[in-house]
Amino acid sequence: MGHHRHHPPHLGRLHRPPLPEGKFRSMTTVVQVPLRYRVPFKKIALYVLAVAFGLYLVLPFYWIVAMSFMHEADAIAVPPSWVPVHPTLENYLGFVNPDAAQELVGGRAVSETPYSLRNSLVVATATALLNLVLATFAAYSFSRLKFRGSQVLLLLYLLTRMVPGIAIIIPFYLLMRSFGLLDTYLALILSYTTFALPITIWILKDFFRSVPRELEEAARVDRCGWFRTMWSVFLPVAAPGLVAAAVFAFMTAWNEFMFALFLTSTTAAKTIPVVAANFATDFNTQFTVMAAAGVLAVVPPLVLALLFQRKLVQGMAAGSVKG
Repeated sequence: MGHHRHHPPHLGRLHRPPLPEGKFRSMTTVVQVPLRYRVPFKKIALYVLAVAFGLYLVLPFYWIVAMSFMHEADAIAVPPSWVPVHPTLENYLGFVNPDAAQELVGGRAVSETPYSLRNSLVVATATALLNLVLATFAAYSFSRLKFRGSQVLLLLYLLTRMVPGIAIIIPFYLLMRSFGLLDTYLALILSYTTFALPITIWILKDFFRSVPRELEEAARVDRCGWFRTMWSVFLPVAAPGLVAAAVFAFMTAWNEFMFALFLTSTTAAKTIPVVAANFATDFNTQFTVMAAAGVLAVVPPLVLALLFQRKLVQGMAAGSVKG
């Protein structure tokens, strides 16, 4: 305590006696408590399910790609070989110069595949562009203009999409025949547009509502007309939604089978789903050539999705949360 003015002078400094050595050591002893480690079963189960789902999606596509580079004997071997032992390009070269065996087995499907890919690309691209133009005007009206019965009209659009295609295929066939449009691109484009347009309007409507009105008002202040405002201001901001709608329409037209089967009969308008179904015949099925055709059919939409992946995700996410 030392000398302090509040303490009597005769007390002096107080000293605490030292502790015994045994007690001092016992006070400084560190007690080790075992830690309990909890196994994250939920996280492990989530990772296992994610990996299983990923394999479920990737393995079929990998098997088609691997089979397309195999010989027919290796593809049907038991047990199967997951990696091509003797890789070959004959299955792909056969589409350019099919031999007699492939002609017989595939029922002319091999020689028709290049034309069907061209037809599918033309029809799907035209369908996407036409859907984009029509849906842009309709979605802008629903998102910016308030009029009586707008919600009822939107529901009617969706109800038309719920009608099964088999219920209208015969009337549609008779209508196209009366106009002389059978086995033409226009018949397919018109039919696919009716399928994709309702969903395209809904996607763009929700996305257009997220675009601030102040951008259009600022453009009008700068004396921009409606078309110039749409082209220079509104549509560039809404580009992710437009890409999502265009890709949806493209995929709808690319994968459609039933209307293409009824409305086309020659290589002038046959699409790849119709031709791919002709590889399985009553005589035999050449799995390697069919796999090569499947790879060629998957490449265009896959490349399209990879090119516009960022805008596609942004557009679908915005269209799903904005109301």
